[in-house]
Amino acid sequence: MEIENALTTIEARLDSLEIDLARATGSREDDARRIAGEMAVMRARVEDALIAFAGTADQIRQTVSSIEKRLSDLVVGEELDASVADVREELEARIDTLGEQMGSLQKDLSATAAEKPRVITLPDAEPKARAKS
Repeated sequence: MEIENALTTIEARLDSLEIDLARATGSREDDARRIAGEMAVMRARVEDALIAFAGTADQIRQTVSSIEKRLSDLVVGEELDASVADVREELEARIDTLGEQMGSLQKDLSATAAEKPRVITLPDAEPKARAKS
């Protein structure tokens, strides 16, 4: 009789543990899906910002070109031509540097997006896991 009661208690506890495990697994999968969705939204926002930034850089290039043309039309002279050329080279170097940084950032984002989302455990779960080990 005692053995039957003990077995019944053990079976009930095992059922309870299985239910708890199923809940934890489902919760972890839900969290992973939610995090993956949030990462996709953030990635899309960053890509939109990079596209807008690239468009702005192109507009700056066009503006610089237009200003350079106007300055050249207004004043003719070797000194001004040299000055305009120096300013143009400096601006182009800065814009090219920004373009390279944007390209690098896009590559990093693409590499990050290719990775699978990681499931992060709660800090209070760690001591329990260590205690079980």
